Amino acid sequence: MKLSLTILCAVFALILGELCGLRSESASRSALEARGQHAGWSRDRAFQDRQGGNRSSARLQSRLNALMAGRLGDVIVSDPRTGEIAAAWNLESGLRDAYPPGSTVKIVESAAALEEGLITPQDRIYCRRVPPILGEKYHCVHPASRSGFTLPLALANSCNYYFAVLSLQLTPATLSHWYSVFGFSPPGAASPTAAERVIIEADVRRKALAALGEADVVATPAQVLEAYSAVATGGEFRRLWGPGEEQKAPLFARRIQLRPSTSAALIDGLAGCVEFGTCKEAAVAGVRVAGKTGTATALDGSGATHAWFAGFAPAEDPEIAIVVFLNRGTGAHSAAPLAGAILREYFAARNQ
Repeated sequence: MKLSLTILCAVFALILGELCGLRSESASRSALEARGQHAGWSRDRAFQDRQGGNRSSARLQSRLNALMAGRLGDVIVSDPRTGEIAAAWNLESGLRDAYPPGSTVKIVESAAALEEGLITPQDRIYCRRVPPILGEKYHCVHPASRSGFTLPLALANSCNYYFAVLSLQLTPATLSHWYSVFGFSPPGAASPTAAERVIIEADVRRKALAALGEADVVATPAQVLEAYSAVATGGEFRRLWGPGEEQKAPLFARRIQLRPSTSAALIDGLAGCVEFGTCKEAAVAGVRVAGKTGTATALDGSGATHAWFAGFAPAEDPEIAIVVFLNRGTGAHSAAPLAGAILREYFAARNQ
């Protein structure tokens, strides 16, 4: 897509702003980071005890336990059609503790731009490697493209330039609204009501960071999983629940109203991410996996990064959804390989 004159002017102005020195990110929120110390094993043990009657879940749980031994993080595996949790590591923390989700939430900006009519799945933006809004720290590492990226291709390649420039077309209120649509709310909020939406600042740099899952955006692994499960099921939000748990609320919570073209673009982008993008290590032979990695700056001021993977499979008829959060690492090199091992274990057991 050829950028409009307005956006080109904005980009030029932002380049000048970079040269003059844009204000730095706000001080780290160490209190939020401190919430992720992964306490609360009693719930996890009770959950695993209740898996005894389900051999496939018990086998998956055993494999997950082995993979996560010695690691600090959270994993939740569920059936997106029902919300039932099939396996989990550090479940209580995964339901409670919030962190910057990184590029996993590029699906939110993607859906917002498509549903608001700001872009079509076929429009192209040419990647110039370093987002003028964000600078070298967020430079793109994907292979160069002479023809530019459509939205599915930008999602598959996790193009920071594309999504930073696209954020110029979204108002803070619009981006905040779509975060709430996908179930994201501030830490401690029971639901994303109008009074409890993610707050997006008007500053263009912080708005771009929010679009990339940084700055003012934090999410629990459970929130990320539910958002991806909604994409997997065509917009249906279902509450997570574990084996043997009494269901105190209906399984079906609500539905996101997305155009079929929007859903198709999201799934194509996520499937491409596994086929040839940053999620290749999550691939399963003979199964079309849809997923997205994320690498997000920790809030403790250490400069370290969190690693994420979220996805589902098979992409055309999902029966398993997964979120992996690791306290340290990168999405492509840490979270995606672990997710791939779990997904391969699931399909190997299912096909026996």
